[in-house]
Amino acid sequence: MKLHSWQYKAKKILEEAKAFSSENLKNVIGKLEKVEAKQWDILCRAHITEARWFYGGQIPTFDEYIKNAWISIGSLGGLVLVCFVEADSIVHQFPNCLKDSQLFYRPSLITRLSNDLGTSKAEMERKDIPKAVQSYTIEKGVSEEKARNHVKELISNSWKKINEEILDSRFSRVIVNLSKNMARTAQCIYQHGDGVGTSTGVTKDCIVSSILRPIPI
Repeated sequence: MKLHSWQYKAKKILEEAKAFSSENLKNVIGKLEKVEAKQWDILCRAHITEARWFYGGQIPTFDEYIKNAWISIGSLGGLVLVCFVEADSIVHQFPNCLKDSQLFYRPSLITRLSNDLGTSKAEMERKDIPKAVQSYTIEKGVSEEKARNHVKELISNSWKKINEEILDSRFSRVIVNLSKNMARTAQCIYQHGDGVGTSTGVTKDCIVSSILRPIPI
C-alpha cells in the first residue's frame, strides 16, 4: 500500500514538472522570438545603410561608420541569443545592457575594429565600402599607419571600459563572461589577418594545434 502511494505521488510530481517545464519553454521561446526579431531588424537596417553607401558611392565619416558598423558586424544579435540560451532569468537585464552599459556595445565594437584591421585590405581590393581604417585616413588626411594605430587605441580603450563594467555588480556573471569572451575571440581570430575568410596562416595553425594535435606531456 505504501509502495503504491509513493508511486502515485512520484507520478504526480513528474507530471507537474513536465507541465511546468513545457510552460516555461513556451514563455522562453516567445520572449526569444520577440528579442531576436528586433535584433534582426536592427541588423538588416545596418546592412541597408552600408548598401546605400556602396551603391551611392558615399564615403561615411569615421563616426558615421562606427555608429553603424558596430551593429552590422552581427555580434549584438549573437550576444543576445546566447544570453537567452544560457539563462532566461537575465532577460530583464537586456534593456539596461543595451542602453546604460558597455557590455554589449564594447565587445561588438572590438569585434568590428579587429575585423577591419584584419580584413579591410582584401575588402578594398574587391571595391567594398571604406572600413574604419580607410574612413579615418580619408577624413583626417593621415597615413594608413596612423589610422591603424588610432583603431588599435580604440580597441584598447574599449577593453578598459569592459574591465570597468566587470567590476560593476549590476549585471549577471553570464552576461559579463559572454561579453568579454566575444571580444577575446574576435581579437584572436583577426590579430594575424583574416582568420575566417582565408582560413590560412597563424589562425589556422592555432586552431589545429589546439584541437587536433596532441599536447606533449
